[in-house]
Amino acid sequence: MENLDMELGLTHGARGPSVKKLQDYLSQYGYLKKETEPSSLEVFGAEDFPATEVIKAEGEFDEITAEALRRFQAFNHLSETGMLDESTIAQIRQPRCGCPDLAEFATSGRKWATNNLKYAFQNFTSDLSSREIILAIEQAFALWAAETPLNFRRVSMSSSPEIIIRFVTGDHGDGSPFDGPGGVLAHAFFPPTPPNPPAPIQGDTHFDDAETWTVMVPPPGGTFDLVTVAAHEFGHALGLGHSSVTDSLMAPFYGGPHRFLHSDDINGIRSLYDGYQLAHAMWVHGTDIKVEIENNVESLQRYGFFTRIVGKPNTTNWYHFAIPTSVIVDSNRLAVGRAMLRFNTGGSQAVVRDVHIYDGSTRIAAHQSVNLSGNQPFAKFGVPHKPDVVWGIGISIGVRTGTGTPAQRRIDFISAGVDFLP
Repeated sequence: MENLDMELGLTHGARGPSVKKLQDYLSQYGYLKKETEPSSLEVFGAEDFPATEVIKAEGEFDEITAEALRRFQAFNHLSETGMLDESTIAQIRQPRCGCPDLAEFATSGRKWATNNLKYAFQNFTSDLSSREIILAIEQAFALWAAETPLNFRRVSMSSSPEIIIRFVTGDHGDGSPFDGPGGVLAHAFFPPTPPNPPAPIQGDTHFDDAETWTVMVPPPGGTFDLVTVAAHEFGHALGLGHSSVTDSLMAPFYGGPHRFLHSDDINGIRSLYDGYQLAHAMWVHGTDIKVEIENNVESLQRYGFFTRIVGKPNTTNWYHFAIPTSVIVDSNRLAVGRAMLRFNTGGSQAVVRDVHIYDGSTRIAAHQSVNLSGNQPFAKFGVPHKPDVVWGIGISIGVRTGTGTPAQRRIDFISAGVDFLP
C-alpha cells in the first residue's frame, strides 16, 4: 500500500515522485497510457478508452494528467477538481478490483461462444476450508446463472476449463502483480471476442492470497468477503467492465459484502448473453410452508395466501417449501434455472440468513449468509450448473430471529417458486 502514499493537494504544475505515483495509478486503471509499457487495458484484453492519452512526461502534473484525474473523479462521483484532494486520496486508498475501469454499464465487447462454462481450481487459500471455498465460488457463479442462460460446472484442471481460479501473491506471471494486503484484492481476464478462440489466460480469475478471505457476514475486521469479490471478478471473466453505478456489483471498489446483482449488472450481462428460455414455472402460496423446529416458533397464523410466523427471541429455524415439479414435459426432462421467494419481515430482527435448493434429498445450490430482511417482493437464487430435475424441487430457508417486539420478529412468507428450463 505504500505506493498509494501521495502528497495531498497535488495539482497542475507539480513535479516529483508523488506525481509519478499518481500517474502510475491512473495508468494501472486505464485513465492514462505509458509509451514504454502496454496499458492495463491491453493486459486484461479490453478495448482502450477513446479518450485515454499517453503520458508526455512522467513525474510532471501536466494537463493530460489533470484530465485523467478528472475522469477518475467523474467515474467515482467525486468533485471533478483535477486536484489530488482529500476525497480523491481517500477513494484511491480503498480496496478494489485490479482490472481497469472502462465505463458505466460497460461490456468489454467480449463474450464466450458457449453458455456451458467449466471452471477449475488450480489451488486454494489456507484462510478457508476447501468446502467453504467451493460453496462460496458456486454462490458467486449462481448470481450470474440466475439472470442468463449460462451454467457453470466445476471440473478438474485436466478438463480444459474456460475459467481457472487461483490464489496467488505478488508477481504470479500474468503481467499484473498483486501488491500485498489491501489495495488490489483480485483480478480476472476478459473472454475472447467471438468467433476468435480463447487464449489460455482469458477468463482466468486470480485472488491475492496476501489478503485474508472469509465467508462470514459481517466479515471480521481486516478480512474480505470471498463471495462478493468472486462474483465481481466473474463478471469480468464473462465480459463485463467496471460500472460507475455505485450500488452495482461491478463498481470497482470493495465496499463490504454485496451478494446480489443491481439492475445495472443485470442489464449488462443480459446485453451479452440475453435471458434464459423459460419452459415452465411453478409457484406455491406461503400457506404451504413447513416448519422444521416448532419449539422455536412463538406464533404462526395462516391467512388466505400467506403465513405469518413470529420466531422466539434469539433463535434460528428452517422453513421449507415443496415445489410441484413437472419433471418431464413433452418428453423433455426439465432443468432447474432458479428459485424465487416473496416475503416480508418486521425488520432486522427477522432475517433470512440462508437459502438452499434441493432436488429430492440432493442439495443443488446453497446461498449462504444472504441476510435479507424487510420487503423482498422478488428475491432470486440461481443454481450455477442448472441440472436436470431428477425427483422434485424443494426450497429450504434459514431464518435468524433476534430480540425485539413480536412485530419486529415476524416474517410473512408470501410465495415461493422455481423457473424450469427446457
